[in-house]
Amino acid sequence: MKKIAVILAVVFMITVCDLSLTHNNFIADSDYFVKNDFEITQNHHPEKVWDKVFFGNSVVISSYIEEQSSSEYINLGLDYGVVTDLWEMLQKRYINIGSNLVIGLNYLTLYDEFETNPTYIWHKDVYVPYAYFERDRFYPLITDGFDRLLHGQNPLPYKYLPQEKNVYHGAVSDSALARTMENYEKEFFNLPDEKFKKNIDALENIINYCNENDIRIRAIWMPWNPKYEKPELLRRVRAMTDAVFEQYDVEVHDMEDALEAEHFYDTGHLNYDVGSPRFTELIDEWL
Repeated sequence: MKKIAVILAVVFMITVCDLSLTHNNFIADSDYFVKNDFEITQNHHPEKVWDKVFFGNSVVISSYIEEQSSSEYINLGLDYGVVTDLWEMLQKRYINIGSNLVIGLNYLTLYDEFETNPTYIWHKDVYVPYAYFERDRFYPLITDGFDRLLHGQNPLPYKYLPQEKNVYHGAVSDSALARTMENYEKEFFNLPDEKFKKNIDALENIINYCNENDIRIRAIWMPWNPKYEKPELLRRVRAMTDAVFEQYDVEVHDMEDALEAEHFYDTGHLNYDVGSPRFTELIDEWL
């Protein structure tokens, strides 16, 4: 019985420690890890409730400069963010939104098989220990620390400061952009409508969540580089998504054709020196 009690006590302690690590932003609060985009946002905004949130993928990161905006929206852009990521964050209470949510959309934000970042905490299953889920970041820290200690060095690693989300300066060449469009044509532009169903369903869930919690929800169709004709896929995805917005009377702001080609880095990311300030200026009053 004593052995069983000891084993149960150890299991209990491990479980408590794991839950504590999971829910206390251990990596987000530490400077010894390379953070993902969500953790960077948490680090910049440690408050428990984010009153106004502008969610989207890397297009939102590179378009909206929250420091230059008077709207007080937090830029919750995620490099590989999709709508199901936002729904999981809300469901599992990794974010709490106060009064306003704006979702920045393009076809990739709604693509069900778009490969998102596996380190986002909402991808962790309940039965998976936190240390195992974060093994690619934890284990090198421990093994490198022991190695430095054995060599008489400070075991603590280099601090990764500051950490910011990735933005885009300048513009890709016309030839590189043409190759990108060719790759997109092969990989994305011929996808069937069924490949967007999970994210459109998640969008409907988010709208219902916002209505139930007295959160104002709106959406923006993000800019498209006018150098290239918009693919038929984009029109089809927009039609499916706009039908949901119309059903729930959600306000939608169309920015697809709002900017000239000189504002872009590539097809959808804006040049942070020229395009992003212009987008922020245009969108600020609406926000």
